[in-house]
Amino acid sequence: MNDFPLNLLLGMIAGFSVSMPLGPSGLLCIQRTLSKGQRSGLVVGMGSASSDVIYASLAILSLSFIKNLIENNKNPLFFISGLGLMIIGIAIYSTNPVKQLRQNRESKKFWEDYFTGFLMSITNPGCLFLIIGVFAFLGTSVDRNSGSFIISAILMGVFLGSSSWWFLLSTIISLFRKKIRLRQLWSINRVAGLAIMVLGMVAAAKGLSGLLRTLIH
Repeated sequence: MNDFPLNLLLGMIAGFSVSMPLGPSGLLCIQRTLSKGQRSGLVVGMGSASSDVIYASLAILSLSFIKNLIENNKNPLFFISGLGLMIIGIAIYSTNPVKQLRQNRESKKFWEDYFTGFLMSITNPGCLFLIIGVFAFLGTSVDRNSGSFIISAILMGVFLGSSSWWFLLSTIISLFRKKIRLRQLWSINRVAGLAIMVLGMVAAAKGLSGLLRTLIH
């Protein structure tokens, strides 16, 4: 029982640390916050945080066949996730932020933001190994043999820590949102879309090159 606060804290540190790198989910959170508001950006982060909990569960359970499955199929996973990022990037690039702002006043489709944030994170196999590395760095000794109470503390901490980062990021961006004009918002929309497209192209190219090397050898 006394280990609960410590493991909760370790989980929060891990979740916060894993979420901080500005990857596709971070760019999407920024774009959604600027174009639709803080709650939309935060919901994107909640989707990503849910994905972090799933990967943290796999890391704690140390299921070797899961890690081997991801490791053995990382090339097609990178290729598929890269194509997905490219599609999302194109959609963001071609979206009219002014129209999106008007639609947002009438409808709050936060489930779309949540699903997109979750999908962008869960299709990134590097998240599992990043969480494993963070756990090792923090000296987290919890594994599948640990009690359910301790495991729950870690997973709860991961979600809270990750959510804290997304709340902080969306809040900071929301403060700048009030100072951004519509023309600037259009430019930011395109920059975010291009950045996500580039990340997708890099991931897809990495996966494709790996697949080609496998076929050649």
